[in-house]
Amino acid sequence: MYRKIMVAYDGSPHSNKALSVGMELARCCGCELHAVAVVNLPDYAGTVAEVDDMVTRAREFYEKKLGDAVSRAAGKNVKLTTHLIFGHVGETIVRFARENNFDLIVVGTHGWSAIKELVMGSVSSYVIHHAACDVLVAKGRED
Repeated sequence: MYRKIMVAYDGSPHSNKALSVGMELARCCGCELHAVAVVNLPDYAGTVAEVDDMVTRAREFYEKKLGDAVSRAAGKNVKLTTHLIFGHVGETIVRFARENNFDLIVVGTHGWSAIKELVMGSVSSYVIHHAACDVLVAKGRED
């Protein structure tokens, strides 16, 4: 059914739950599994050095998180490919999925109230409404 699965991953308990679901699907289906971390850069920065510093800090942070995810997947006999991308989180996930022919996107959810989600929006909501492929929302968190 699925050939390529993408998990939106930021190292949070909610994205760890999404990763667990993605790993189980990949293991059962024998398909590719990719974890994608997206860093949202500011729309306006004071200097180029400010943006460069943010990129450097983001790389350091996510390289560790993504490395941990690869180790975790290896422990389940699943090969995990990781990607660190910069851009608007929801838009970047949807675009990356389309450009790389993913069949399924797995996202976690923060479980916000309907009012808070209406005011603030959510990545999972954006992906559900804009992705061209199937989207699975893994509810809850993995501690």
